[in-house]
Amino acid sequence: MRIETERLYLRHFDMEKDLKAYADIMGENEVGKWLPKGEGHTIEETERFMNYILKHWEKYNYGIWAVVDKETDCLLGHCGLNFIRDLSETEVLYAFGRHARGKGYATEAAKASLKYAFEKLDFDHIIALAKPLNKASINVIEKLGLKFVKDMELFDMEVKYFNITREEYESIKK
Repeated sequence: MRIETERLYLRHFDMEKDLKAYADIMGENEVGKWLPKGEGHTIEETERFMNYILKHWEKYNYGIWAVVDKETDCLLGHCGLNFIRDLSETEVLYAFGRHARGKGYATEAAKASLKYAFEKLDFDHIIALAKPLNKASINVIEKLGLKFVKDMELFDMEVKYFNITREEYESIKK
């Protein structure tokens, strides 16, 4: 299964094809500092996370995609939908390597993920979480139309919790 946007493909991860490039992205401290670990991931941690992603797809029939540049076929990062057991809710999430930041890829991929959540999976709402100092991520979340609800602690870190309902999505989608 693959989703296509103007500039991107969102596709399933392939452990053999993607591990090295994905480990390079997840190993960046600029990526890792916004994740629960707080720093870049090792290749072993990245492999465990990729296994989590693949199992999540098997269990829920949705999940996190590898985001690939259509023109270069280069892995840029990840984006998609993740069920958070502690909240019993599904989040839209994304992370991109340094070579892909600041180009609108997160917004483009996350819009496609929201469309999939509401139009294909028929979700009634989606959440997003961001560390309070992650201004770039908060900017993307707000561009997507999610509204700030509260500050909370999750996975031993402070996060801002955002939400969008299907009705709100329907009123702003283009």
